[in-house]
Amino acid sequence: MKIATLLAAPLLVALGKFGTPVVQVRDMPNAPTVAIVAWDADNTDVGLRTRLSRDGKDLGDGRVGEHRLYLNSVFVDAQGGFAHAVAQDGKLLRTTDPARDVDACRFDNVCSPRETVGLGVSDEWLRKHRDSLVVTLRPRAGQNWTIRIDGSVINAYLNTIDSVSAAMKKKS
Repeated sequence: MKIATLLAAPLLVALGKFGTPVVQVRDMPNAPTVAIVAWDADNTDVGLRTRLSRDGKDLGDGRVGEHRLYLNSVFVDAQGGFAHAVAQDGKLLRTTDPARDVDACRFDNVCSPRETVGLGVSDEWLRKHRDSLVVTLRPRAGQNWTIRIDGSVINAYLNTIDSVSAAMKKKS
């Protein structure tokens, strides 16, 4: 099993906090796809995920051309859940099925959540919003709540996808 965990140097983020992007390339022997998962080391509750085929094509994580913005199920329940999710530019994000990550803690004890709910984010839209991703989640009742993925995580994630994809295309 090959695994690459990239920890970028701490970067200054918008609110004066330091964040370290974690990007895992989950390359399992004989698996038809390679998963790429990213999150901020200071907040594992939210992150991004996609899959690449062995010939380097981005298959998405649910739909081709769509990344999964994942949220830890426990975190979502503690916030009161949500019925709709809206990005910073007013775009309504598609809710995806809950998922279970059997490899969440397999790699160097750097863990992503085991059970998540997700939102579909198109590749084109994510690449246009590399600076940050802010999503307002609207429950059926109660207060709206917001999550944010910093640009350092998005850029490390997209750069890793592009790099791994290019390397796989050269091999095929």
